Amino acid sequence: MMIKSDCRFFRGFKPCQFNKTRGQECADCGFYSRVAERILIIKLDAVGDVLRTSCITPKIKEKYPSSYIVWITRAEALDLVRANTDIDEAWDYDLSTLCYLQSYVWDYVYNCSNDHPSAALATLCRSRRQKIGFLLSEDGALLPSNDTARLWLEMAAFDSVKKANELSFQQILYGICGFSEPIHRPRLALPDFIATRAASLVFHGVRESTPVIGVNTGGGSRWPKKMPGTEQMISVISDILGTFKDSQVLLLGGPQELEKNRQISGRLNSSRVHDLGCNHSLLEFAGLISQCQVLLCGDTLAMHIASALKIPCVVLFGPTSLSEIYSYDGLITKLAAENLDCLVCYDDCNKNQDCMTRIPNSPIMASLRRQLAFWRKNQVQ
Repeated sequence: MMIKSDCRFFRGFKPCQFNKTRGQECADCGFYSRVAERILIIKLDAVGDVLRTSCITPKIKEKYPSSYIVWITRAEALDLVRANTDIDEAWDYDLSTLCYLQSYVWDYVYNCSNDHPSAALATLCRSRRQKIGFLLSEDGALLPSNDTARLWLEMAAFDSVKKANELSFQQILYGICGFSEPIHRPRLALPDFIATRAASLVFHGVRESTPVIGVNTGGGSRWPKKMPGTEQMISVISDILGTFKDSQVLLLGGPQELEKNRQISGRLNSSRVHDLGCNHSLLEFAGLISQCQVLLCGDTLAMHIASALKIPCVVLFGPTSLSEIYSYDGLITKLAAENLDCLVCYDDCNKNQDCMTRIPNSPIMASLRRQLAFWRKNQVQ
């Protein structure tokens, strides 16, 4: 029997999908797809960083259309990586993966993370052609592969360089990888059952023609002040209800926002404010965002999901950099306090009047109005 082990569908330990469903065998299979390059992507960072990095996979596929792409990440991000149709396999960062890396030889290795675990994996890998991004020297120092990677390393090391930067993360990422613009949005293809389930939750008792404004109330544990506190969010959402009188507000968040959203919903006590819980899986969370016409959020995972799904966003900034967020031709509107010299501090300060409290409600309402118009315009197109 002929076996074409260079086919992207070949598994070896079990029949491929076409043998199983159609009885096809390698000798005369019309679905044979030869793998020309084997490419590894390493990204172990926070889930939002993993998703925003997926903007490189369309470029890899453009450059190497017959490539087989494997992505190594941590367990919590696997579902999002597997929802990227450019990726052939997603590997968990575990012992079995380390064993595989000792055996495989890759054509290209992309590690654009300047952390030691990722750089160690990239250094451990064998490559026929090129390793791109960051490696480790013999004494454990991070080694950038080009000038753009060196700039990213300098931005991590020196606050002054970070604050002076005017390039987006995506522009820097493309520079590290040697890609040219235009920049692609993150890749996320939601399964049909996820979107259907989300629609049934969101529109239970609500007209589907009603505008849904998603509000992701939290900013994660690393920088809690990526979003305003409970009292300020109640004020913002009250203004949303008054400004957009035919709208519904969908409260979003992860487990850390459970109590915050409960308080907001209870205090507002409005039939137009919907708290659907904070214990959804990542794909279920993305499904809820997919049902919104516009999203109000901070510099968080929700923003990257909305970008991937082409949902217009109004994003509030304080401790993190506005410049590093790519706007995708108006898909993202960015707001920050004016005349505040401590912006982009990458810290969680103890000031009573911090960067979030200094963002008035009026520009938020104006930005939401523009983004709703942006959504309607795209729907017509």
